[in-house]
Amino acid sequence: MKAEKKGVTAVSAIIVILVVAALILVPLLKHNSVSGYMKDELQNVDNVSLISRCSEVEGKKNSVAGVKESVRLGANAVIVDLCFRKDGTPVITESYSNADSAETVDELFKAMSEEKFKKIGIYLNIVQLSDISKLNTLAVNYNMLDRLFLIGIDSDRYDLISTDDTIVPFLLDYTFESDELSAAKDGSFKKPDILEKKGAAGLVLDRAQITPELVETLNDYGIIFVTDGIENTAEMCKTLLDGANNVIVTDIKKAKETLDEWTEKMQKRYKASVDKSIKELSKKADNNK
Repeated sequence: MKAEKKGVTAVSAIIVILVVAALILVPLLKHNSVSGYMKDELQNVDNVSLISRCSEVEGKKNSVAGVKESVRLGANAVIVDLCFRKDGTPVITESYSNADSAETVDELFKAMSEEKFKKIGIYLNIVQLSDISKLNTLAVNYNMLDRLFLIGIDSDRYDLISTDDTIVPFLLDYTFESDELSAAKDGSFKKPDILEKKGAAGLVLDRAQITPELVETLNDYGIIFVTDGIENTAEMCKTLLDGANNVIVTDIKKAKETLDEWTEKMQKRYKASVDKSIKELSKKADNNK
């Protein structure tokens, strides 16, 4: 009998624990989901830039057709891998071994000069670095400098590039130290020295570092930054709510659909709010007659 009573008590205790856990976790999981985030208002939605890696087309990871496909799916900017042929010709490929058969940056820039692509940004991810003089010339000839960036420059490559080498703006992979992140919160933040030293246009940051305080500080200092390491649309939503606008997404189609749905929900909420205000004003006017 005592054993039976102990068993009932144990089961009851487990049920209580599960109920409490559910009460705590369910709201948390609900909020940390795409639908949960969509209940919040996204600021500056018109400034959001969805950056997609080049879509694979006919087995090719980098191609002009792949860039166009990413744009068709909703990308505002596209990342392609950059290599160079022996004669310095810049090409779009993930491997130097394919350089001779790969499409050229010239072909890419020519395609991006079409009217429907003139607002699309291009991020050239450096796989293999060489003399950039031909790339500089192409960027000028095709008037690409206002929507072109070099990326893929981690701390091991900082010494390989500077404004002495290229007129193309470049972004450095960067990780803020804990004291720098704390400084962003208490107002003692200092602009990273590496930006001025190398003449970099900005930074590429991992999503894990993004906080509203850091975003506000970077914006105050006029530091351009792109957010990478976003694995799914829920993480994208959280990153956008934290204030980051330029985000690299893994699934551009899903990301674009999510952003469009979110925008539509916000517009409906705004319209409902306006309609309610109009009704209340009309009601007050009627009462005052």
